[in-house]
Amino acid sequence: MPAGAATATLLAVAARTAWTIRCIALAYILIQVGIWHSFFAARPERLAGPVAAVLCAAFIAARLRWKPLGWRLAALDTCVAAVLALGAWWCVPPAMQGDTSSWLYIAVISQLIIPAWFAPAVALVPLTLAAAAAFWIGAARAAPARPGATSPAAAAANLVTTAAVAWCALWLLGRRARAADAALARADAESRADYVGLTLSTERREHERLLHDTVLNTLTALGRAGGFAAPGGAGDDLDQAAAAARCRHDITLIEHALGAAGDTGGPAGGGLLIAIEAVAAEMRARGLTVHVAGAGSLAEIPAAVTTALAFAVREALANVARHAGTAQAWVELDPVTGAGRGVEVTVRDRGAGFDPARVDPARLGLRRSILERVTDWGGQAAVRSAPGAGTIVTLRWVDPAPAPGLAPGPVAGPLPGALPC
Repeated sequence: MPAGAATATLLAVAARTAWTIRCIALAYILIQVGIWHSFFAARPERLAGPVAAVLCAAFIAARLRWKPLGWRLAALDTCVAAVLALGAWWCVPPAMQGDTSSWLYIAVISQLIIPAWFAPAVALVPLTLAAAAAFWIGAARAAPARPGATSPAAAAANLVTTAAVAWCALWLLGRRARAADAALARADAESRADYVGLTLSTERREHERLLHDTVLNTLTALGRAGGFAAPGGAGDDLDQAAAAARCRHDITLIEHALGAAGDTGGPAGGGLLIAIEAVAAEMRARGLTVHVAGAGSLAEIPAAVTTALAFAVREALANVARHAGTAQAWVELDPVTGAGRGVEVTVRDRGAGFDPARVDPARLGLRRSILERVTDWGGQAAVRSAPGAGTIVTLRWVDPAPAPGLAPGPVAGPLPGALPC
């Protein structure tokens, strides 16, 4: 059988079932030896038969607890059972010889499960016929048929039927298991394809956000300023120097994103607090005073989440500098308590504020660079604001079941008061 998950489970269940059957047969042999102790005590050499059956059953049971049997052990087990069946005349009490309730019959019928389940189909027929024929011959030689007793031929036919039923049952279950494995393989292939598509889509959206946060914002600022003054004019050096510095910074971010597409490291190469400190330093250079407060233990946040949160904070602070009409902002980092690891980042200002319900849907910064950027990695985001009351941007990410590596998680539900994406 192929080594699929369902097939492997079926084989494991078959091994445990065969182990249980052999253990029951072993216990039955010991009980019958105790019941017929006078027969065995009269001639102790008669114990060789049940002792051999017990040892063989114990060995097979112990091996089944380790792994399923191969065809060689199945053939050896059948040979032992056939030899014991041929010697029924000397190791089975006369009253039980040829009877289907004797310890020998139980030992043989419990043994037939092994070739039916663990031997190749081509070996099943000769092994089954060998055991059944040996029991027939041994029972016929042991004693003449008694009134009401099962005939040796009927007992042998029952052995063959039992082996056939056991084989058919496993074959039917094996077909179902192989079909389940094929379905699982198809589902796994589809899941991998969906994962690749989701990864590519997430990377594409991140590049679009990066272009918005850098090139588009820089060009918008230049357009609103009406261009540079003529060379030699007042403020010429300052305007050109600021614009050149901003362009160089944008180039650095884009090169980092395009040149290290498989690298999920944060913009500062460290933990979330370090990355946000770097963002705050950049915004301070642009004239916005940023106060950062947080805990060093937040460095355990995955690098990809660190990058997303840091860029979202950068865009939130850029919005403060552009629209809030204030020169100060506060960034707070707090660990999320409870199950799993997580962090909550809050960006506050006391500026002009705005009405979230009146935000133009065409505006990309708030929706794509902040909200969607966090939710793409399974986080939550909320923007709370009102005219004249400032703005609060809350970003939260929690991983309830940390695992090696990181893949884009499902989009979590919005925080209370979240601005629709």
